[in-house]
Amino acid sequence: MDIFFSIFYKILPLYIFVFIGFISGKYLDIDAKGIGKLIIFIIAPFVIFEAITHSSLSLSTFILPVIAFLICSFVAFLFYSYGIYKYGDARANVLSIVSAEGNTGYFGIPIALLLFDQKIFGVYILGTVGVTLFENTVVYYLTARGRYNVKDSLDRLKKLPALYAFVFAVIFLNYDIKLPNIMNNFVISMQGAYVVLGMMLIGFGISKIKNFSFDYNFIALSFLGKFIIWPILMLVLVLSDFYIFHIYNIEIYRAFMLLSIVPIAANTVIFATALDVHPEKVSSAVLFSTIFGLIYVPVIIVFMFK
Repeated sequence: MDIFFSIFYKILPLYIFVFIGFISGKYLDIDAKGIGKLIIFIIAPFVIFEAITHSSLSLSTFILPVIAFLICSFVAFLFYSYGIYKYGDARANVLSIVSAEGNTGYFGIPIALLLFDQKIFGVYILGTVGVTLFENTVVYYLTARGRYNVKDSLDRLKKLPALYAFVFAVIFLNYDIKLPNIMNNFVISMQGAYVVLGMMLIGFGISKIKNFSFDYNFIALSFLGKFIIWPILMLVLVLSDFYIFHIYNIEIYRAFMLLSIVPIAANTVIFATALDVHPEKVSSAVLFSTIFGLIYVPVIIVFMFK
């Protein structure tokens, strides 16, 4: 229990930022969309660049984005197929994305910064790149319901600063190019900005929920995908490597598992709202998963660090 409360008290301040963001969103005239763009287009690329260039990464760890993308896609199409069978309407589309996409960025990165050293944090960041690819291709394609094709989804990737940051970071790492110390300090400070603004943005998003819909079956199915099936698939991968392949170490396993246990991504609300695909159901799933994550994530982390 001591380990649980130690981790719980580390995560709790992050939820305080969520609460501050919620109150601010309710009572202050804040441009949450502008803050989101600031994080995506300015802050996140610096965080990704810093994490990768200051990590000791190998060819085997660079497979992680592919692994994350494939697991997300598998869970998404699994629940999309079930949703078509159960609902037969657009609820299948949103069920697929809330079941498959975790908040690996705004929620996961602050926790990864608390738990891991710089090298393992870089491994975690690689996983978030795979989730970002999934969000901007498969999620976009599924929620658009035929209004956009595969080419439209792929075109979105050209506009993602995170991918350019990833490419430049790999080049710098490969050729051992170092930034001046003054720039290193600047980039590191961006991590703090990401933690504060990212968690507050979750609160902003929750505060803007207008049409709240508590659909027990929908929420239960989304929890099944995100909190049970996703982690089980990652655990199977970890155990396969531990007993058979022996490629990774225990620290990298922990980074793998953190990717799988974070709550449902807040960005799913943005997609559902923009494309008018049951945003009220997605909002309720995100809200309850974020609350649930306050207990669920520390419990799983306790087992990860035993």
